Amino acid sequence: MDVFVCLAEHANEVVTRNQLLDVAWSGNTAFDEQLTRVVGDLRRALHDHPGDPTYIETVPKRGYRLVGQIRLPEGSEFEKSPDRSVSVIQFSKHQLSFVIITALVLAIAYFAYNEFVVDRMQEESPAVTSARVENNNEIYRWENSIAVLPFVNMSDDSGNEYFSDGLSEEILNLLAKTPGLKVIGRTSSFSFKGKNEDLRVIGRTLGVKTVLEGSVRKSGDRVRITAQLVDVSDGSHIWSESYDRTMTDIFAVQDDVAAAIIDALQIHVAANPTRGRPTENTEAYGLFLKARASIDVLQPGDAEGYLLRAIELDPKFAEAYELLAFHYWSQTGVDGKFNAAEGQALTYDAAAKALAIDPTLAFAQAMGQVANIENYSYLGAIEALEQAVLKQPGNPELLETLSWYLFVAGYHQEALRVVERYVDLDPLSQSAKYRLFETLYAVGRTSDAVAALEIAIQLGSDFAEWRIGEVNLVEQRDEIAIAHFESYMQQYYVDTAWIRELVTGARDPATGQAYLDRRIPQIAASLLEEDPYDWQPILANWYLLFGFLDRQFELLLDLDPSPSIWTDTEIYLWPGTIHWRLGFTAHPKYLEVVRLYGIVEAWEQRGPPDFCEKVDGQWVCE
Repeated sequence: MDVFVCLAEHANEVVTRNQLLDVAWSGNTAFDEQLTRVVGDLRRALHDHPGDPTYIETVPKRGYRLVGQIRLPEGSEFEKSPDRSVSVIQFSKHQLSFVIITALVLAIAYFAYNEFVVDRMQEESPAVTSARVENNNEIYRWENSIAVLPFVNMSDDSGNEYFSDGLSEEILNLLAKTPGLKVIGRTSSFSFKGKNEDLRVIGRTLGVKTVLEGSVRKSGDRVRITAQLVDVSDGSHIWSESYDRTMTDIFAVQDDVAAAIIDALQIHVAANPTRGRPTENTEAYGLFLKARASIDVLQPGDAEGYLLRAIELDPKFAEAYELLAFHYWSQTGVDGKFNAAEGQALTYDAAAKALAIDPTLAFAQAMGQVANIENYSYLGAIEALEQAVLKQPGNPELLETLSWYLFVAGYHQEALRVVERYVDLDPLSQSAKYRLFETLYAVGRTSDAVAALEIAIQLGSDFAEWRIGEVNLVEQRDEIAIAHFESYMQQYYVDTAWIRELVTGARDPATGQAYLDRRIPQIAASLLEEDPYDWQPILANWYLLFGFLDRQFELLLDLDPSPSIWTDTEIYLWPGTIHWRLGFTAHPKYLEVVRLYGIVEAWEQRGPPDFCEKVDGQWVCE
């Protein structure tokens, strides 16, 4: 209500997100995501659409604007703003409050009932759900929850920052193996690094009951670690301890901290998780921590170099190979360092070497199957990832990977449930919000999908704005789409005139396909050297957006797809978010393509996707 009234007081004016946060949450920036959710709630209550607003308009990179004219009795503090009347709201202030609150209550009741019905349908449905993952719900029943904040580097050398970060993540990963303990992922926990934020606010933002914080002082081979567990409800200390050890004892310290936390939270486990000794070479371990601190899907840093040097120092360092496999997998594709063939070979080789040393590594097992060059199977990849998630249910990277494979295979509802787990564990991850957008859009929840994209933008995902533009193209709101495309491109280029030209030229059903055939290669060639993305496949998806499906399938089949997720065809043109909304799956060529990928084989053994069924022994897709 505070947000709505603030927008009404500034009708037809742009109200920045910071202004709204100041009004509703006293300027606490930790609630930025809640603001986006509140705006989404208001839109649903008002039956408004973010792409074609009647009431609340999103102004990219700035804030929101109430575009309806407010008319109230004389003497009200509201003023008329007749310059841009899209609709009229004519209530007294008290009536306005009553109407909106009533609408919100009804909306909340509706959504709650809808969720109840969906849950019941899922319980009663005989269909395969995220297989072995959803059928083992006990692994997701979080009785306790914790966020491990990055430990503060107290060393004289600022270059030891990697060590404090890496140690924090090691403890985080160790705790994530504890049944019944929800552990927030690195991306979200580390987003508070260097911020003097109230722990209670952090707890509410991340949805946890406790927070672990600490410091590390490293001098030569000596390490002093302090840690404390805090109850976020009142800021009280549950447990604290200091450790003075040598680097050779660093793994034992991690075990001790994890055991103390499990004991303090009164979690009953058959055996405490243990770190083990992945290497006896402390220098190699330091490089491993440097890699872990720097590895990032979008900005990988020098993770590969650190890991290769660690392996050179200790050729039996299995976890270094495992992390290297994930690095190669994450950096393969349109915006990665490696093309499909390179990425697959590198991933498989690193995973195989990890498993040759330690066959129990769950992530390496999954990566090995996913990148299996000789015996690739789409179904095998999904099952391997599901088994890995069962072993490590608190691993956000595994959840993200599994959700992507389910999504591409057409198991959208299953993918959504996995993504929701991913978001729950890593709520401030832009990648999590982006995956949430993909799955929400695929199941038809357009408004929620766009809201997820808006949050991804706030979290730093610049390409999410391009995706919002594509969503608007699908809905044929070209002016709004162009505004989003231009907003994205202006971050990199001065001239964006080609965007309007391309949209206008492609929209003509008689000449649009020929126009795209001519202009896409020209535009892509002019952008390749300046932008991190490969624009040829991104713009090639515009054939689908503008309804030229035959041409889209020509491109897919001309690339000679093979039964592997790693083909350039799959990475470039296949896993598009909007495909299932534009007749893609109903096209006669669709089944031909998915057979080549081995996806039909997965359907035969695992069950049909959300939009296909078998009729008289033949697959029929909507």
